[in-house]
Amino acid sequence: MKKIIFIMILTVFAVSFIFAGTGCKEESASAEEMAEETMEKSEASAEESSGEASGSAEETSDKSFWDMIQDGDLDFSGQEIVINFMTGGGYDDYMAMCAEEFKELTGATVVLDATPWDVQQPKLVNDITTGANRYDLFESDIDFQYNLYEYMEELTPYIDKYNVDMEGYFPFMYTYGDWSGMGRFGLPFTVGQSSIVIRTDVFDAAGISYPFDSWEDYYDAMRAVNDPDNGFYGITIGGQNPNLVRYYYARLWGQKADLFNEDWEPMANSPEGVKACQMLVDLKEFAPPGMLGWNQPENASAFLSGNAAVTEEWWMALSGLIDNPDESNIVDKWAIIPAPGGGPSGDAIQHNIDLMSASENKDAAFCFAAYISSTERQVEYAYTEVNEGAKGWDYGRTAPWTEVMIPDNPKLQGLFDQFNIAVQAAPGLPQWMELYDAVGNYNGLALTGEATAQEAMDQFNEALKEIIGEDKPPYPFKPYKG
Repeated sequence: MKKIIFIMILTVFAVSFIFAGTGCKEESASAEEMAEETMEKSEASAEESSGEASGSAEETSDKSFWDMIQDGDLDFSGQEIVINFMTGGGYDDYMAMCAEEFKELTGATVVLDATPWDVQQPKLVNDITTGANRYDLFESDIDFQYNLYEYMEELTPYIDKYNVDMEGYFPFMYTYGDWSGMGRFGLPFTVGQSSIVIRTDVFDAAGISYPFDSWEDYYDAMRAVNDPDNGFYGITIGGQNPNLVRYYYARLWGQKADLFNEDWEPMANSPEGVKACQMLVDLKEFAPPGMLGWNQPENASAFLSGNAAVTEEWWMALSGLIDNPDESNIVDKWAIIPAPGGGPSGDAIQHNIDLMSASENKDAAFCFAAYISSTERQVEYAYTEVNEGAKGWDYGRTAPWTEVMIPDNPKLQGLFDQFNIAVQAAPGLPQWMELYDAVGNYNGLALTGEATAQEAMDQFNEALKEIIGEDKPPYPFKPYKG
């Protein structure tokens, strides 16, 4: 990775952005140099921040962070912090509530900048490269970190200083949180994964048992209940780019294969890669016409209308709607099942809250991040969700699920189980968006009939070679092996 590339091709949600980071350094540090500089900066920051908050680390280290903030030990009166966070993830109201509470608990004012995902990274990069440095924190996909490490704070000194509980996250959030050797960047906040949701009433009536032992059994089941002459289909899917990414990975990983070997050499045109692509093409046999133009809202709506036996979709697109009789025709007629063969049901999303090095109020900003990501606050909101009908989201801590959500709705156990075996697609790759874009584009060629699965994957493999190029990360890729 010779340069940090601030050119993001964003096609997600059918919006394309080409952003060239004006004002960037003529040549950014290499990954190795960046790691060394980052760790040196973190050590210096730890020394500088040793007593900025009311109550030094030595005075408060015997208390948990939650007790400190509830007992009024943390005084940030007069300070203002600005957080850029992804809107539309289901936690807009939660952020607003926590901002008000944080003001009451610490005296600090929190300014919320809710930003759509597809413009978020260009906005952050512009803020950094123009020297505006407006943001103290940002919250979004962990992938965003891969281009921004040199502008972020390593958090271990702050975690230790404020005794923040780092237990109780889903396993993959530890695996990908600090594995690169550069340290801990970002507090995990929320998760996401494509879920396989089935109509239990349809399969029960057809005498078809589930979950499915193999992808072949899964496809046979959908084929058996497919009835297009009567407007009923085996599956609803979204055919736009971001949807194809998760469908493809589920089928690739279902064969215990991956896109790269440990040395980041592409393997997209392996027999497994071609088969995964062909499996997407095969879905057209029992999917509605026009689905190639669908994204999440259209796909969710089609499934909730009762016109299909299966969907593969983000749970957040269905949460709060699927058992609401005003929104759904399938109330209590559904279940979340594991991916056939027991692998991941799609690429995992991990949203982190990251602290910017340019922040003038690092301690206050870190403590807000710790507050909204804490087990205690997330459990409280889970109760608000089930008791008051608040819009929910996919909590990054496990306790909201085990203590509140699953006891209230046992059907969510399947979602929880999938989070526990989740896998991220290409951790640590700064060119992650170019990769993401290519996965959807080349599988899309096969779906539209512009290429065979083999041709599409051959082209995809060549594209991956160009994407990696000479900018190969200095750490090995970890292929999925089950």
